[in-house]
Amino acid sequence: MTTQDSRQPALRKIARTALAVLSTVLPMSAVVFQRKQARYWQGLPVRSMAGVLVALFFTVGAWGFFLDLIGWKRFPLWALLISASLFGVTGVVSFVTVRRRVFKLIPVLIILAIAVGYVPERLPRGPHILLSDAAHQRIVLDAICMMSATMLGYWSFLLFINTQGVEQVRARAELDLAYNMQQMLVPPITYRTEFFEAYGLSLPSEEVGGDLADLIPTEAGWIACLADVSGHGIQASLLMGNLKTALRFGFAQEQSLPDVIAAVSRVLPSVKPAEMYATFAGLRFAGEGRVEYLIAGHPAILHYHAADHSAERHGMEQFPLGLTADYAYDSCIASYDPGDLFVLLSDGVLETENAHGLEFGFEGVERVAVQRGADPLKEIMDQLMSKLAEFGKRTDDQTVLLIRALA
Repeated sequence: MTTQDSRQPALRKIARTALAVLSTVLPMSAVVFQRKQARYWQGLPVRSMAGVLVALFFTVGAWGFFLDLIGWKRFPLWALLISASLFGVTGVVSFVTVRRRVFKLIPVLIILAIAVGYVPERLPRGPHILLSDAAHQRIVLDAICMMSATMLGYWSFLLFINTQGVEQVRARAELDLAYNMQQMLVPPITYRTEFFEAYGLSLPSEEVGGDLADLIPTEAGWIACLADVSGHGIQASLLMGNLKTALRFGFAQEQSLPDVIAAVSRVLPSVKPAEMYATFAGLRFAGEGRVEYLIAGHPAILHYHAADHSAERHGMEQFPLGLTADYAYDSCIASYDPGDLFVLLSDGVLETENAHGLEFGFEGVERVAVQRGADPLKEIMDQLMSKLAEFGKRTDDQTVLLIRALA
């Protein structure tokens, strides 16, 4: 027994119209219930939407093959491809029209919907494929299930990209913005005067970090400082930005090094979570071979003496910034000779561990400083970072500021 050679015209017309409407309404319906994301899709570059549009084209285009499969029309292969393409283009145009608010495409959308409904009727028919009624019914059932699964999959796909997908893109955009701000707040430092030269670099463990390396000009001399905000990520980066502003403002008032740090420590508690704090190490070059230094909860400053190729550590036991609002900080004076090198670094450098749990420590930094202390600062930095990368994985922000006295 074979399939019937024809179908009732009314049934065919209803089926074509229903599929035409579905191919337009389904993408739109995914928008109606996700209106909060319309602004996102409106501003998204077309190249970023390419994957979605291609998926949409093939998903909706599958309905053209569905028409052929259930036996309402038997098209030649070229006509079948035209029918499937019409469905796919209609779905893409409807999606772009609503998501991108390109309402001038509505006439095109209407024309495509009409074409989907009536073009297949005008295409030449191919010969019917002879099948038993049971085989035909099974194919129809399979086709209906296939199309239902495709529609549900498409809906789920849109639901995902409009919720989790958008959240991921938003988070990525926020991280990119934070990264750009990080690069602006903590750019690589390359500076040289007749009295000293400096080279600094900060490598965050994530996209953004809480380390700060800065050179600040004052009437009393240049100040080189390195600060380390506790924690990682955007929160630490925001507090680091506030810290940089406070330090620069304080030093612009020509206050002493201890007074600026004490004032910053009083301000920080009101602009940060209670558990966060910042460590600080700073140098003020006053000239005549004397340098003032202050350390607050930070690793010691390494001092390489060029005359005898030895290394000395300048350390101080004082509270980090932001832990208490009433604390008097002190500074110390050290002498130096031309060619001496000062190394300010964050604990992310010292605490880098190898596979055996051993830390890089001051010993690792001192070896590089003693061996390469007379080399250009960039070469010393490259050598130090290379040794760190070979020693172990970076799990914390790594920041180094090299200062060499020239006179």
